[in-house]
Amino acid sequence: MTNPFREKIWFIKGFVNKYITQILISLGITIFVALLGNILFSKMPKSRPHYRIGIVGQFGSGQLPPYIINFLNAGLIAFNTSHEPSPGLAEKWTITDDGKIYTFYLKPNLKWFSGTEVKVSDIKISIPNISIETIDPNIIRFSIPTKFSPFLSLMNVPLLNAKGEIIGQYDIHLKQKSSGFISQITIDSKDKMLVFNVFPTPRQALTAFKLGQVDLVLNLPSEYQIEAEKYGKIQKQIDFNRIVTLIFNQQDPNLKEKNVRQGIAYSLKDKKFDQTEALTTISPSSWAFNPLVKTYPYNPVRTKELIKSPISLELAATPELLSIAENIKNQLNSDQISISTKVVTSTPDQFQLLLTTYSIPQDPDQYRDWHSTQATNIGRGQDEKIDKLLEDGRVTQDPKERKKIYFDFQKTFSEELPALVLYYPSVINLARKEAYFKLIDTAK
Repeated sequence: MTNPFREKIWFIKGFVNKYITQILISLGITIFVALLGNILFSKMPKSRPHYRIGIVGQFGSGQLPPYIINFLNAGLIAFNTSHEPSPGLAEKWTITDDGKIYTFYLKPNLKWFSGTEVKVSDIKISIPNISIETIDPNIIRFSIPTKFSPFLSLMNVPLLNAKGEIIGQYDIHLKQKSSGFISQITIDSKDKMLVFNVFPTPRQALTAFKLGQVDLVLNLPSEYQIEAEKYGKIQKQIDFNRIVTLIFNQQDPNLKEKNVRQGIAYSLKDKKFDQTEALTTISPSSWAFNPLVKTYPYNPVRTKELIKSPISLELAATPELLSIAENIKNQLNSDQISISTKVVTSTPDQFQLLLTTYSIPQDPDQYRDWHSTQATNIGRGQDEKIDKLLEDGRVTQDPKERKKIYFDFQKTFSEELPALVLYYPSVINLARKEAYFKLIDTAK
C-alpha cells in the first residue's frame, strides 16, 4: 500500500514539473508589483495635521495680520524684542546719507516654497512712487522720493514671486469676501496645514469655536474667560501690542481746551481696571519708549481747578469695552461732569469721548494716528508741537536723534492729552487641546 504522505510529495513534484514556467512568472510578477507598490506608496503625499484657527479683526486686500507676518518670517527684515529692524531674508542693508536709497543683500541659498532658488529678479513687488531695481541675483535696491525713516518697517512683509509663492517653508493662500476683506488665510507646509478663519468680532470667533468650526481662537478679550473655560483649555496673557485708550474729540467745544481733558484724567480714580497700566502709545518693549511722562493720579481738587463749568459728555464704546465704559461713567459722574454711554460697532464719525483699543505700530512713527493733517487722526487734534515732532521723527535717520524726538513726543502727548492711555488688555487663547498652544509659540 502506497504511503499517503509520499503520494502527496509525488503529486506536488509532478505539478511543479508541469507548471514550473507559469509558477516562476507569477512569482516574478508578484514580487515586481509588491516592490512597485512600495515605491509608489512611499512617494504618495502623507496625511498632515490640519489645524483650524480663529483670529479676530478686519484685514483688507494685501494687509496680513501681524501674527501671520511674524509666523511666516518671510520679509526682508524682521523685528527684534526691542522693536528694532533686524535681518530677515536680507542678511544686511545699507542706507545712503540722504536717506533715499535702501539696498538689501539677500541671504545665500534662499529658496521659494517650490524649492527653486531665489533670484531678486523673480520677486514681484510694487510700492507707489518708489523705484525698485535688481543689482545682481542677490541685491535689491529701493529709491524713495523723500527721506522716510520708518521705511525699513515696510519691509517686514512676505516677498512673492509671479506664482504667488513666498520664500521659505510655507505656502499661503487668501480668500476674500465681496467687500474686499480677508475671510480665510491658509498656510501650507510639508508637515502641517494651518487654516486661519478671520472673524470681525470676538463673539463670532467664540461662537465658531462652540460650533466646532475652529479648534483654536487667538486673543479673545479676557471678559470671555469664564464663558470660554466651559468649552476648552485657556491660556491667558497680556497683549502689549494694543492699548485701551480714551480718545478726546478736540473739535468738540467741551473738549477743545487742554485743561478740561486733564481735569477728566484727574477725576478717574481707577485707570487700570485690574489690568496692566500703560503710560504712552509706544510699546514698553520698544527702543523708543519713554517711562518718564506726565501721569494723572486721582485728584478731585485739581479737577475742580481745571474744569470751571459743568460739562455733559457722551462716551462711545465698543461692546467688548462697555463694562469699562460704565465704570468710567460711574467714576466721572459728579457735579462738574455728567457722562452718558452708548455702544458703537466701529469708530463713529461724531463723538465726544471714545473708548477704543489702539494697535501699536512696530515703528514708533505714529504720524497717521495723531498728526493734524491726517483723516485717520481720530481725535482730530491740532497741536503744533505734536505735529512737528511727528514730522521730524519720520525724516531723522540717526537712531539716537530719533529716540530723543520720540521721547519728546511722548512727553508732549501726555501733557496735551489728545487721548488718555489706560491699560494693556489681558487676552485669552482658547483651544480644544493643550497641545494646540504650541502652534502659537512658533510665531513668537
